[in-house]
Amino acid sequence: MAEVNGKIRIKDIAELAGVSKGTVDRVLHNRGEVSRASREKVEKVLEEINYHPNIHASALASKKRYNFHCILPDHETADYWAYLEMGIEKQVEELLDLNVNVVIHYYNQYDVDSCRQVYASIPDLKPDGVLMSPLFKDSSNAFAAKLKELNIPFVFVDSQVEGVEPLAYFGMHSYQSGHLAAKLLVGDQYDIKDIVMFHAKRKGETGANQTIQRKAGFMAYIKENNPDCRIHSVGLYWNDRDKNDIIMDQFFRENPGIKNSVIFNSRVYMVADYFKKSAMKDMTVLGYDLVDRNVKCLKNGAVSYLIAQRPEIQGYRALKALAQHLIYKQEVKPVNYMPIDILTAENIDFYVNFPSI
Repeated sequence: MAEVNGKIRIKDIAELAGVSKGTVDRVLHNRGEVSRASREKVEKVLEEINYHPNIHASALASKKRYNFHCILPDHETADYWAYLEMGIEKQVEELLDLNVNVVIHYYNQYDVDSCRQVYASIPDLKPDGVLMSPLFKDSSNAFAAKLKELNIPFVFVDSQVEGVEPLAYFGMHSYQSGHLAAKLLVGDQYDIKDIVMFHAKRKGETGANQTIQRKAGFMAYIKENNPDCRIHSVGLYWNDRDKNDIIMDQFFRENPGIKNSVIFNSRVYMVADYFKKSAMKDMTVLGYDLVDRNVKCLKNGAVSYLIAQRPEIQGYRALKALAQHLIYKQEVKPVNYMPIDILTAENIDFYVNFPSI
C-alpha cells in the first residue's frame, strides 16, 4: 500500500473500501451525505488498518481563522499575572501556524467598573473563545452567562465561580488552599488567640473571588481547631505605601501582641517590608504566589510561608484547552486543579530552578 511520510492516504482507504475519495473524506470529517453501506465499508477499513487521523495536519489545512480573547488584570513586570501571561504567550507560539489570533485585554483589578467595561466590549469582537480570570464574582457570573447565551466557550484561570460551568478551569482549589494556610499558620497551637488578615481595598464588589474562597477555607479550619482565635481584618491600598504604613502603625499600636498574619494574594511583600522596616520581630507571615519580591522576603526571613500555584502553567494550559476544543475537536477535562505548593526558605531554590512548562 502506498503511504506518504508513513501515513495512509485517503486514496488508499478509498481503494480498500471500494468507494470514492470524496466518500472517505465525508466519513472522516463527518460532513455531507453518505449512505449507510458506504459508511460501514469505510469504517471497517479504518478499523482494520487502525487508522488515526493527523489532527494537526487537518487543522493546518483548515482556512478558518480563530480569534481568542484573554481577559486579565493589569499588572507589573514579574507580578503574578505576568507569569500567567507568560504561559499564554508560550501557547501562542505553538499556535502560530494554525491561523489563531490571540488578544489580551486588561482591567484594573481594584476597580470593578474597569472590569465590567472590558467584559461589555468583548461580545462585539465576536470571539471564538475566551480565557478569563473571574476576579469579581458577580460581574464575571453575568459575563459568563452572556457568553453561554452566545455559545462562546470560555475557560477560567486562577479561581472558579460557583454555579458557572466553563469549558475548563485551571487553578488551585482555593478553599483547600485557605484551609492549608490556616493549618500552616496555627496548626495545633491553641495559645494563638489573634491573627491579622490583610486584604486589598477594591472599588465595587467587596473582594476578589479567589480571596473570598481562600478566606472561607481558612476560617473553617480556625473554627474547627481554634474557635477562640480572633481574626482581625485590615484593608490596605496596594498602590499607596504611605497610607498603608499609617493604617498598620495604628493597628499594631492598638494590638501590640499579634504575631501571626496572613495575606491571600501576591502582595505579601508589602506587609513583610513593613514588618522589617518597623523592626517587628518574631512575626509569622503567610502569603501567596511566587513573585520575585515575595521570594526575596521568603529568603530573608520576612515571610515564613508562600503558597504557590504555577500561574504560567495555568495560562498555557487554559489557552491550549480552547485550541483543543475548537480547532482539534477534542474533549477537554473540565476541572484541572494545580498543585498547592508550600514554599519555605529551605526549599525555595529547588522550586524556582525547576522547569515549569
